[in-house]
Order: sequence, then structure tokens, then C-alpha cells
Amino acid sequence: MTLRKTLWLLPLAVAACSDNDNAAPPPFKDLAVVAARAPDYSSGAVSLIDQQPPYAATNNLAPTTSDIVVRSGGDHYFLIERFGSDRIKRFDPENPQTPAYTYSTQDAGDTQSSNPYDLISAAADKAYLLRYGSGSLWIVDPSATDEASFKIGEIDLSALDDDGIPEMSAAILRGSRLYVALQRLENFAATRSGQLAVIDVATDTLVDTIDLPVRSPSRLLADPEGERLFVVADGGFDGSFAPLYEGGIAVVDTAEGEATLLIDDGTPEDAPYGQIADAVVVDAQRGYFIGSAGFGDDQTLYRFDPDAPATPVVVAGLAGVGLSSLAVDVQGQVWVGRSESAAPGVTVLGFAAGAETVLAPLVD
Repeated sequence: MTLRKTLWLLPLAVAACSDNDNAAPPPFKDLAVVAARAPDYSSGAVSLIDQQPPYAATNNLAPTTSDIVVRSGGDHYFLIERFGSDRIKRFDPENPQTPAYTYSTQDAGDTQSSNPYDLISAAADKAYLLRYGSGSLWIVDPSATDEASFKIGEIDLSALDDDGIPEMSAAILRGSRLYVALQRLENFAATRSGQLAVIDVATDTLVDTIDLPVRSPSRLLADPEGERLFVVADGGFDGSFAPLYEGGIAVVDTAEGEATLLIDDGTPEDAPYGQIADAVVVDAQRGYFIGSAGFGDDQTLYRFDPDAPATPVVVAGLAGVGLSSLAVDVQGQVWVGRSESAAPGVTVLGFAAGAETVLAPLVD
């Protein structure tokens, strides 16, 4: 059967696993695929949610470890199991409990976890697999029917960090270029600014690098109406795991190869938003980011203008709560991960008359 639907995915683990197990997935409309984790990080699972009211959810699918993300594959999706698991699984939404395949992300000579972080599809038979714990980025065939055919090449990025592992944390495909965010940590400490590696997808070669005005970049966002990129960065930590506040949201002019700071996360003495944990851009006038004042339920959702350095606005009802990640769907709805252990799930927001509207207070 050919599935005629769009799969949209929340890009990061968002909430504790619910006790609500449904017998079957929602009807095949547009689906959101959500990676979820338990409050104590002991386990993880996947949820499938309708993108239309009443946002029916099917929970606790394919239970596994907690360090996971999900990525789109058209009429299927991928579950990436990160540190220590080092696997990628492909799923058909018709059979969300059993993967079509499970392939390792380890090279034969790897002595430590490759820690697969992201998968960026370029074609049905070509994708780029970021390996956070390695200096080599894999080129893979996501349609491969056996593991031996999965890896079809690699790109060596080890020279971009002194220790040979540049911590590739995010990537985005724009035209003929793949932009890869590098954190360039030293023993987990963000000792210098991040960087973008620019790869020509026709030749799969590194053609440029772009220095960033932020440390520890974690996500790349496309400008919906232009060629710019937005870089989300939490600023990283020092050797004692204290936040450095060297992050924010940067704007990259891809034509000029230059990056400037749009939103500054402040200093350890004056951090107006806390660390910026995640962000999305809806259109030229509206974006959102999560400011985190610490671990636990102490995050706030802000609306900002991607086109101007205006003061961000707190979204009503979403201040000082447990938030984890963001996504925006093709209808412009903003999906907000709620990580409170007492009431985990997803809040869905619309926008009208200059303010947010709550389309779903909490999808369990």
C-alpha cells in the first residue's frame, strides 16, 4: 500500500511517556511523530499524533532508550538511538511497533560511541548521517534493504577540531549546500565559538567554513522567505558544567558566508532569557524560542521577530513551566513539548490578531 500523507516530526525528545496506550495509530491524515522520554530518563518511546483536532495520540510505540530523536522519511520515519545505542531504525506508520530495519551507525574501527545525532535526507536513496562522537559524517542510502548497503560514503570533518571530533550537532540542506553545525567542544566544555561546515552535495566535499558568534550551536533553521539561516545555540558550559551564556540566535548570510548575532542570551550576571534551548521560525515576522533558567520546570516560551532585533515577548501561559522542544507544521501551528512529569505532552498553538491561540492545551 502506498501511503498518501505527510509526516511531520517534532525534532527532539519532548515529554515523559504517557500511560495511555491506544490499540491502533490515528487515521492516516497528516501525522506528527514525537520522540518521548520518561521523566527519569530510564526509557523512551514514540507517539503518533493527528495534526487535526482533536489531535488524537497513539503512545508508547517502539519503546527503547531515552536518548532518541525522530526524523522524516516521506511516507515513513526514522528513530535514531543516540549515545551508547548507535542505531537507526526505519518505521512504516502502519506498523509503528516493528522497524522495517535496524542498522548500526558504528564503523568497524570505532572504539567509542558514534552517537548518531541527525539524519538529513537529500533524496530517496541519499541522506547525511551526523555522528556526534566521530570525526566522519556518513553518507547513507536510507532505502537500503540490507545493512551492508546502508553506508555509501563518508566526509571527514576531523580537521575542523583539534581533538578530531568536532561534535556535529545539527545540519540543514539548502540548495546545493549542506550546512553542518559544529560545537567544537573540549572535554564537554565550550571553549570556543561554533562553526558551520559547508558541503557541496554534488561532490560531497567540504568547500567552506563559517565562524559563528555563538558557542554550542544546537539547531539550524531556514529562513522561510529568503536564503538566510538561523543558528540556535545554548552557549555551552564550562569545565564544571556551569552555563557560559555565550549563546543566542545568530543569523547567517549564506551568500556572504557571514554570521551576526540576532538575540544575545546575556551574561552569567544578567541573562534575560536564560539559556536558549530551542527555537523555530514560522515566517518572516514570527519565531519562537525556549529560554531555560535551569534544569527542571523552569522554561519560558518567547515570540521574537526574525527580521529585527526587537525585544522578545513572553507567550501567555507558558512562563516558568517545563518545556523541552519546538516544531512548526505546514499549517503554521507551533507544537510545544511539555516536559512536566505530572502532565507531559504537547501544546499546540495558533496565531490570530497579534496573539497566540491555544488549539490544544495538552495532547497527552
